[in-house]
Amino acid sequence: MSTTGKAGFFTLGVPPDAYHLPHPRLGLPVILVIRRVLLRAFEIIRQELPGIASTGEDDVTAALRSIIENRLRKTGDVAGFNGRSFEMVGRQSQFANFDGTRIGKEPDLYFKLRDDDGGRGNVLSEFDALFVECKPVDATHAAGGRYCDDGLIRFIKGDYGWAMQEGMMLAYARNGRTIAKHLIPAMSQPIRMSSLQTIDLPAAPNNSIAAPTTMAESIHISRHRRPFPWMDGKGLASDITIYHLWHDCG
Repeated sequence: MSTTGKAGFFTLGVPPDAYHLPHPRLGLPVILVIRRVLLRAFEIIRQELPGIASTGEDDVTAALRSIIENRLRKTGDVAGFNGRSFEMVGRQSQFANFDGTRIGKEPDLYFKLRDDDGGRGNVLSEFDALFVECKPVDATHAAGGRYCDDGLIRFIKGDYGWAMQEGMMLAYARNGRTIAKHLIPAMSQPIRMSSLQTIDLPAAPNNSIAAPTTMAESIHISRHRRPFPWMDGKGLASDITIYHLWHDCG
């Protein structure tokens, strides 16, 4: 069994030859399904729950998860998203980081594809998901400090999504904050380019499905190196692609 972490008491539960890293990509089509799910959930929040502009991060995230899990995954209201294709959507469940030295990391949301036929290959099922970190970006929560230094950095350090090749940042944008005017300048600062190991700054893909809506910006994609080694001698972690979704929350 694979062991590391404090006093050697961490295990992945399988021998090293039973899994491969990194896990296969989820791919843009899956990301676009999840984006449509989030767009629909935000639409429901705006219709049914007043005050999103002044609601705290945890309350917004909890509302999103409840709508997604209790309504959208059951009804199939969003094409491609249902209980046959996705497992239960999780919120703040505990996961170990890349080497098991911290076993209580709590991503805000995570989406797991069903893999009943083993099509994902020899993956670590526990860690095979799209992990989502949610952050407010507004007058009191800067894109640099809050979103990047407290949020995005967790993917680069191997706290979240360390077995994956993709992760997602979800912004609750307020007070006119945008990717072009606030995120890209913050990420372009030399000290942050270094800390985030940025290879490519956020850019929108040439895909009309990922285009902006009246309440959300287009998907932007950035790419980052990860400086940590995978366990069991599987080498240095591969680069990670981060999908940035910014929703207008007032």
